[in-house]
Amino acid sequence: MMPTNKSVLLVCFITLILVLSITYVTFNDNTKKTIEMNAILIQSSVNKKVINIDKNTSIRSSQDFIRKHTYQTEKFIDAHWLRLIKHYIPLPLESGYGSHKLALLAASILTSQTGGPSMEMGCGYHSTLLLHQILVNEQKRYLLSTDTDQEWLQKFENNMTSNLHEFRHIKQTSDWDEIGNDRSRWSIIFVDHKPGERRVVDIIRLADVTDLMIIHDTETDSYNYEQGLSQFPYRYRYKYLSTHTDVVSKSNQTLFENVRYLLELTIKMQIPVE
Repeated sequence: MMPTNKSVLLVCFITLILVLSITYVTFNDNTKKTIEMNAILIQSSVNKKVINIDKNTSIRSSQDFIRKHTYQTEKFIDAHWLRLIKHYIPLPLESGYGSHKLALLAASILTSQTGGPSMEMGCGYHSTLLLHQILVNEQKRYLLSTDTDQEWLQKFENNMTSNLHEFRHIKQTSDWDEIGNDRSRWSIIFVDHKPGERRVVDIIRLADVTDLMIIHDTETDSYNYEQGLSQFPYRYRYKYLSTHTDVVSKSNQTLFENVRYLLELTIKMQIPVE
């Protein structure tokens, strides 16, 4: 019996539906595989770049990257910043006496191109060693370290004194009045000296002669910091660690904002704290 026209049309229609269905399924499957493969390739590329930052990039290159891209939300700036932290500062972060190290690291890197002198008021294993390594040894910049305890000062002075790193003993409180007056401009001043009540006096006294001031123990109410901090239009308190550190500037907003950006990155990255 010969098939009718209707039967032929029905068979053709069913065949067409089957062909279209197979084509659709095949296309979707290939598309899905293509998308998955592209995602794998993209992720592989990102991972490779991060690995290269960690293993194949010099510390100098990471410093250059930070100086060039800070405050621009550059995609890989957090990887470079973390690499520098791990290079200069032992992890987990020390939340007490060494809580100022991140601010000093950021400031030292970001001011390296200007090459200005820096001063620390109050020596310590967490500040003096770090500043000597970066400012003096690597950047060849002048650093003045001061302290009221001569025996404590000599722990550093005996091994670090040079034309670029000078140490001064403060014999009596009034001697602080002269510290910092022999330079017309400081790049960084770190405030962490004794007696604590003297700090606000020197914050006010030196506010106009430094690009950036970093102040430790700012959670301590008895030091009356606010009287001095109110002198600065640009001020930021880093509270990620239990002992707080303030970063302030009276004139260099760009430098201030860049240091703050790097410090806030450490909060975003949740860098471990002891």
